[in-house]
Amino acid sequence: MTTAKYTLKTHQNILKENIKKLERYKKRFSKKAFLDDELVIDAICKALGETIEIMLTTGNMIIAQKGFKKPEKNDDIFDILANEKIYSKNLANKLWGLGGFRNILVHNYITIDLNLVYNHLEKGIPIFKEYAKHIAKFLV
Repeated sequence: MTTAKYTLKTHQNILKENIKKLERYKKRFSKKAFLDDELVIDAICKALGETIEIMLTTGNMIIAQKGFKKPEKNDDIFDILANEKIYSKNLANKLWGLGGFRNILVHNYITIDLNLVYNHLEKGIPIFKEYAKHIAKFLV
């Protein structure tokens, strides 16, 4: 196994673990509990940011490994992978905007709309799983 595949596989495993963590958070904390607890807000924001960062990293790794067109911004990663048939354009459309959302979560330079954060927790998990499934196929 090449070093690039090992690293990609390692990132994929971490992505799966992060998705499981998000699922536990979603199960444990209602929107009200989330909005009322600063520690829960911090934990979920951090987990979402890390999950999206891993998705961007794995996407960039595939792009570099395959010599695909280099992305100019984070969201381009998702489009490039769809254009190269790693997954569907439909999934790329669902992923679009996560790059900017990740920047907001990680850099915290804009007031975060906590309703939007919780929405990403609720609706993002199936999308993250779908992305992980397609990246796993690429590893085979």
